[in-house]
Amino acid sequence: MIYGTHNSATGGQLVWWLRPLAWLVNATSKCQTKSIAEQLEDGVRLFNLQVTKYNGEWVFSHGTAIYKEELIPTLSLMQHYATTEKPIYFQLVLDDNFLTGQPCEEFRELVELIVEDLKGDNLKMLYAWIEGSKEYPYKSGINLSYEEHYWTLDWARNYAKNLLDWVPLPKRHAKQHNREYKANCKSEFLMLDFY
Repeated sequence: MIYGTHNSATGGQLVWWLRPLAWLVNATSKCQTKSIAEQLEDGVRLFNLQVTKYNGEWVFSHGTAIYKEELIPTLSLMQHYATTEKPIYFQLVLDDNFLTGQPCEEFRELVELIVEDLKGDNLKMLYAWIEGSKEYPYKSGINLSYEEHYWTLDWARNYAKNLLDWVPLPKRHAKQHNREYKANCKSEFLMLDFY
């Protein structure tokens, strides 16, 4: 089984002005404890990267959380780890971050640059998606079978057993369900919170 991480960059550091609120922001936004570099070292090969434009740079985000790590250097790091035998895959999502808005046109331009840069590379973008819409500025055509397991509203509707399951608390959800997800996974890839 090849592991992937959901909201892969949330193990990073929040931007300076959110750090005093980290206890609150991280309760619903933090989905990983390890940095992307640490995840690569541990063998993670599928990454879910949510981004927003902040201070003129593409940085990682998740809901109200904005992280100081930038996308382009992270993709360069991932290229360094990717090999023909062990390619690295990523999903790129324009986060619907109400603090920064959604610069959709700039995101489309970013996607075009990344697609051009990655031609023939062992780092492969599976898709680029604008959150909250049905718009995919890019789909790779790679037929990759994987499962994603993390809290979603559909999951809560179908599987919530108590009131706390309805609250999107990624750490609690991962602690309760990751062992079960690993045991029941029948596909090549398994994407988890708190890998």
